[in-house]
Amino acid sequence: MAMGSVVFRRAGVAIAGSLLLILSSCKPAPPTVAVIPRACGTALWEPAHAGAEEVARAHGMTVYWNAPTLSNDVQKQIGLLERIVRKRYRGIVLAPDETLALRTPVQQVLAKHIPIVVVGTELGIEPDHNLSYVLNDEVSGGQLAARRLGEILGGEGSVAVLGLDPKLWSLTLRERSFEETLASEFPHINVVARRLGQAGVAQEQEVAEELLQSGITPSAIVALSADATRGAYYALVEFKQTVAIKLIGFDQDLVPPIRNGGLDSVIVQNSYKIGRLAMEQIYRRLRGETISEKTLVEPELLTRDNIDSDAMHQIFTAHWWQGNE
Repeated sequence: MAMGSVVFRRAGVAIAGSLLLILSSCKPAPPTVAVIPRACGTALWEPAHAGAEEVARAHGMTVYWNAPTLSNDVQKQIGLLERIVRKRYRGIVLAPDETLALRTPVQQVLAKHIPIVVVGTELGIEPDHNLSYVLNDEVSGGQLAARRLGEILGGEGSVAVLGLDPKLWSLTLRERSFEETLASEFPHINVVARRLGQAGVAQEQEVAEELLQSGITPSAIVALSADATRGAYYALVEFKQTVAIKLIGFDQDLVPPIRNGGLDSVIVQNSYKIGRLAMEQIYRRLRGETISEKTLVEPELLTRDNIDSDAMHQIFTAHWWQGNE
């Protein structure tokens, strides 16, 4: 009789354990949101990763983070987006490599009723119940660059503008705002050269070197992208012009030369905040809440005077595996 009771109890424990295993296996996996920046491993986009991860953890979600190796690999980014749609992630945060090329793929995402937040640049698609934008304020960034230029040149001189890219609406806005502010507030600073952006840093350096060899000697260079900034800096170092020609850059990538004056300043995006806001919008949209159609995030002017400030430390937070600890 005692042996039968033991067997019965053991059988009951086994059944209970099996039920627990079945119930745990039926527990739904946390929702996963795909985040596709223009490139991975950069000082511009890794803080966005940290911001997105922090919000995702707080709301019981997970992040799938992937991007092309190069920020100009449009076809690879489109292919990645298509694969993510097939895997049925609950939402997508996308920083398009180009405006026009990503318009149709994003419309295809919307046709699948997948919530998407676009960061980095507008696409010319009106926001709707599944599409919103969280964007760097490019108008403000252009104004910051123009006013910094006016300050360091004392309101007089000349400037060359490098890194123009008509394929990205955000850079078009940035350049337009810079030139309009310069013309209205500093009419004695003339734009003496404009150069289109290239596919990488080496090509951007070649463009800057060609400019320096052309007989044009600007008082300053404004580089509208991270690659253009790095390329212009390398060219100025090569030609020993880092003191004579001031350099103002955009989009944090090259920061150390600010400390020794080789690079005057950089207009930095608060991509950490952009990542947080984008993920928060996905979460709220999944809950059926109403969200803002377009949110603008103010950029900041990074100089030698504030490079070690708490505000800049947060902007450069890239410990996505820890959040903002």
